[in-house]
This record gives sequence, structure tokens and C-alpha cells, in this order.
Amino acid sequence: MNKRLFIIISLIFLSSHTYAQAIKVKADENVELMSILARLAGFPEYCMNMAGQYVVDIINHFNNEYNHPAVIYMKELRKEHGVSYDAVMSMAIHLNNQNGAFKLIEEEANTLEERWQNVDKEKFLALLSQFYHDSHFKEFFNAHQTFYQKGISAFSENVMKYFNSRWYESFYGHAPDEIFSVIIGFPNGGGNYGSRRHIKGQQKEVFAILGFIDDKKNNPIYSKEDLSTLIHEFNHSFINPFLDERKYPNHIKALKTSATQLFLSSKWAMSKQAYGDWETLINESLVRAAVICYMLDKKYPKEEIEAELSEQLQRNFRWMPELVALLRKYEKHHNKYPTFEKFYPQIISFFNAYAEKEREEINSLFKD
Repeated sequence: MNKRLFIIISLIFLSSHTYAQAIKVKADENVELMSILARLAGFPEYCMNMAGQYVVDIINHFNNEYNHPAVIYMKELRKEHGVSYDAVMSMAIHLNNQNGAFKLIEEEANTLEERWQNVDKEKFLALLSQFYHDSHFKEFFNAHQTFYQKGISAFSENVMKYFNSRWYESFYGHAPDEIFSVIIGFPNGGGNYGSRRHIKGQQKEVFAILGFIDDKKNNPIYSKEDLSTLIHEFNHSFINPFLDERKYPNHIKALKTSATQLFLSSKWAMSKQAYGDWETLINESLVRAAVICYMLDKKYPKEEIEAELSEQLQRNFRWMPELVALLRKYEKHHNKYPTFEKFYPQIISFFNAYAEKEREEINSLFKD
């Protein structure tokens, strides 16, 4: 084979694999730090006790830190600013540890979760640095490297090998402009979170921060069933931007009334899932419907797809069957709707019509 032909073939091969990202699975010191700090502050979502001996190690190592100023301040942040759940993990991936002195990363545009907006972040970072030093956190993290690697290996073997990242490009009509990474939050139990950042001068990054459960014999429990969580979290990077008011103000204007109605009529169920506004309801609806589309496209067994759909109905995403049908229509008409952005007006119409239908059904109860 001559050199020119070899180069051409190589370029064709590379261009057909541009989206086949080598997605890293890792442990992250800042994620462990923020998870443990939230645990010490009594955040229920970070106190699931599903990591066996690791939980025991946390309790033993940090037993004298429950009254640390950083822990007390975390309690205040939850009460006064709602800092909890994904806001904790958002801070974790925005931290820059400079030899035990924490600062926020420098970003192209701020992506830190909005619940931190009115927090005295300088005070928080100073207390966090103090906690890191006082608790000998680095020594704790370094001492558990073998444990972390065991979890990473189990996730890679039992989940990542089934993950088809190419689906996103075919479904949304474009390759992502972010780097995908998976972080295992070892104290997080059943909690799973999606977060993002955009460090100055670097490519955007999206993180699926997934929880950890062991079998009470210090063996990680991961299986193909955990794949839906991974698919879910990475869908957010494609879905959420369409309700960014800076980029799509017309989407906000067109959806706000009907989506607010749907949120208020589902408020109890949504609050149980830590979803506090109509934008989250819309994004979660679309992400969950997209997961089912992935399962259909990859020909999952019928009973698994039905189980996934049933779970979403139980979570009061009651429009899920119709929404999945709508997205399947989108998939079948890529010639008309080459990208998800082109199809989004149909999604707006769907939710507006669904809310109107519910309004009419409620109003009919009051007619003679």
C-alpha cells in the first residue's frame, strides 16, 4: 500500500470514529471531599450507608469533625440557600485544589449550580481548606486508592462495555462539543448526578457522577441495569441547553405557562425527587423519554423497556408514553428534523397541548 493511499484510508477511519470518545471512569478527590462534608452535615442524600467498610472508615476517620466550622456552615447553606443534592456535586467539580488551598476554577462562562449564587463563596472555600487540612483528608483519600480502583474496574467491566456513545450523535443530529467523564462518588449510595464545567481555554466537560453500592462483603454491585443511569446523565448535556434563557428565550416564553401548570399539579411527586421548578420537569421528562428511545433503538428486551416506562409513570411523568411516541416520530423523520433543535418547537407544542387537555378535563368537572 502506498503512503498516500494509507493516509486517505486512515483519515476515513478517523473521521468515522470522531465521536468514539474514550470515556474515563475515575475517582475524584474533590467529589469524595464534598460528599463526606455533606454527610457530616447530615444531608440525608449523602448518608445512605451503602458502601460497607468504606462508610465505617469515614465514620472512624472523621469522628472528631462533626462540629468543624465547615460542617456547621454546610448546614447553614442547606437551610438558607437549598445547597443539597446536585449542588454539592457541582461545587466538587468546580474546585481547584492548590496544595490544600481551595479556589474556584476559572471558567469561560459560569456553570456552577445556581444555588451557590448568593453564597459567600470566599468564606466557604476558606472553611473547606481548613477542613481539608484539619481532617487530614489527603491521607484518607490516598489510603483508599485500592478500594477506589476496585469500584472503577467493576463499573468499567459491568457497565461501560455496554455503553454506545455513538447513539447520541445519531439521535440529536450532532456530535457533542463536550468531553464526557464518569466519576464514582463512593459515599453517594444510590444518588446519581450530572454536572458540567468549562475551564478557560479548554473544552467543555460533562460529568456523570454515579453512586456506589457494595454487597456487604466489600464487593461493588454494578450490572448492565446501571447503564440507564449513565445514559440518563449524559442526555442532560444535550437536553438542558434548550431551556437556557440566554440562548433560547423564546422556548422559555412559549413553555412557561403550561409547564408551570404541569409542575404544580405534580409538585408533591417532583419534590420527592428533588425537582423544584418547571424547567427541571421538562428536562427530566425529555431525558427519561430519550433513555427509552435508546433502549428501543438498541433492541432491549420488551419487558425491560416496559419496566422503564412503568417506573417513569410511577414517578408521575404521566405523559411519558405520548412523549416517547413523539420522540420516535422525530427519529423517523430526520430528513425533516435533522437536529433536536429543529424539532424542539414540536416538543413545546406537545407540552402546551397536554396541559390544555388537563385543564379542560379539570374544568369539565365543574360543569352542570
